[in-house]
Amino acid sequence: MDNYEKLTDKDLLYQIENCTFPAELFKHEVQLKLAWILINTYGLDLATHKNCKIKENYYVNSLHSDKFNLPLTKAYTEILHFFMEKSSTKDFDKLLREFPRLKHNFKNLVKTHYGYNILKEHRKEESLNPLGTILFTF
Repeated sequence: MDNYEKLTDKDLLYQIENCTFPAELFKHEVQLKLAWILINTYGLDLATHKNCKIKENYYVNSLHSDKFNLPLTKAYTEILHFFMEKSSTKDFDKLLREFPRLKHNFKNLVKTHYGYNILKEHRKEESLNPLGTILFTF
C-alpha cells in the first residue's frame, strides 16, 4: 500500500486498531484522519477516549515506542472537532483545504490550545483540564 487515502475509513480504523497499518505511513495527516473518523462515528467525548486508547496501543505495538503523548492526542481530537464545528463540509480533505492550519501549522494550534509546548512535556500525564474539553482562543 502506497497511500492511506486508498483505504476506506472503516479499513483505516481497523488497521490502526489492529496495529497492521504501516508505521511509516502513520504521519500527522493520518492521525488527523483517525480523529475525524472517530468524531464522526462516536461524537467528541467517546472519540477522545477511543483515540487515546487506540493511539497508545499503536505506539506500543506497532511503533515500539514509549513516546505516546496523551495531551497531544486529546488535542488532535479537540482541535479537529473545533474546526469541524466551524465548517459545513462533511469531507475530510475539504476540511483540510478550508483550514490549512490543521495540516500545515498544527504545532502552533496546539501551543495556542494549551499555552505551552506539550510536544516535549507531559507525555502520559492528564491534560491541564482533565474534566472536560479545553477552551479555545484561536
